[in-house]
Amino acid sequence: MVTYRIDTATLWEVPQDVAATWEHVERLERQGPPGDAERVVWLRILGALAAAERLAWADVARHGGPAALADLPAAEPVPAAAWRPLLRLAQVLHRRGLLDAADAVVDAVRRAAQAAAVVPGVDEVARRDCSAVLAFADQGQGRVRYGTGRYAEAVHLFSSALERRTRDGAPGDQVGASRIALAAASARAAGDPGPATGGTGPAARARATV
Repeated sequence: MVTYRIDTATLWEVPQDVAATWEHVERLERQGPPGDAERVVWLRILGALAAAERLAWADVARHGGPAALADLPAAEPVPAAAWRPLLRLAQVLHRRGLLDAADAVVDAVRRAAQAAAVVPGVDEVARRDCSAVLAFADQGQGRVRYGTGRYAEAVHLFSSALERRTRDGAPGDQVGASRIALAAASARAAGDPGPATGGTGPAARARATV
């Protein structure tokens, strides 16, 4: 099983074994579309950002979402099947420094999930799915704010993600990531620059459900 650690200074994932991770990516590629979700995550972590973005857009389109940023709907909700592919895409865009584009993608998902969560008669399974997606949205945008020095905003977003994940019983790696991020943002907001090189958080396996 390939794993990564979270750098507690940058909040980006760092692969534990680069060679093994590339081998895992090759195995995922041989699976075809079923492996694409996780492959986007690992390509981003490995720094193969152009390949990750191409694959992410293709995965979004395959799930009924827009095929390009210009096609992102301004008001009409994006389909639920495309929420997670879009969030994976936003992470890649953020890593490439395309912060406005990343925010636009996450905002589209956020609007759709918020609307779906309050539809009359929504069942608990759907509500929890919306909550999980909104936690990923908070976590992703919190990392954008953290990276641009907007630490108070990052604290708010990471706190929201952690609250949702704790309440909903999210997987431990997701809860852990939010705790690490919140601690880092809180320290920066309080004026503590943190370690010069950055420590590492707990190891975890990338989840294709991101």
